[in-house]
Amino acid sequence: MLCALAFGFASCESDDSDSYDNYITISGSVTIDGKTYSNPTFNLGTSSEIQGFLYQMEVGKNQTSYIDISPKAGTISSVDGLNIHYYLVLEGDKPGNAGLTAMILFNKNDENIFTLESVQVQATITKIDEVGGFIEATYSGSFTDHNTSSQTYSAQGKIKAKRIQPPI
Repeated sequence: MLCALAFGFASCESDDSDSYDNYITISGSVTIDGKTYSNPTFNLGTSSEIQGFLYQMEVGKNQTSYIDISPKAGTISSVDGLNIHYYLVLEGDKPGNAGLTAMILFNKNDENIFTLESVQVQATITKIDEVGGFIEATYSGSFTDHNTSSQTYSAQGKIKAKRIQPPI
């Protein structure tokens, strides 16, 4: 059990982010709930825990396509008693460059303690399978600490979500 705990703590701060299906790596130091992490990589769940769907909205006179990505169960368990909930919206529906709007909430005991909100983030959609397959993308850019609105972080990450039918 002690070995499993040691691996859990090390995996949050490792540089081996490619072993995760979904992750965010924050450059520099970030303090969450009194603990300071240096260049942390947070696991945002496996592809079986994450779902995504395509939808369209009318913006002005134009039809715009989006991809909604979020955890199926609402939150993903992380280290130090943290749970992570997030909404990611890719602006596009084809492989290639896309914008990304994101809100990533770090919770402890059902209380929000840290929130990252995208400021200027670019994504590259690498795969969009049919329903039942996967949606994959990478992203990088600036996120702000939503709770203070003054601290900005550079971050990058990866998305791999099971594609589902849009909810009705």
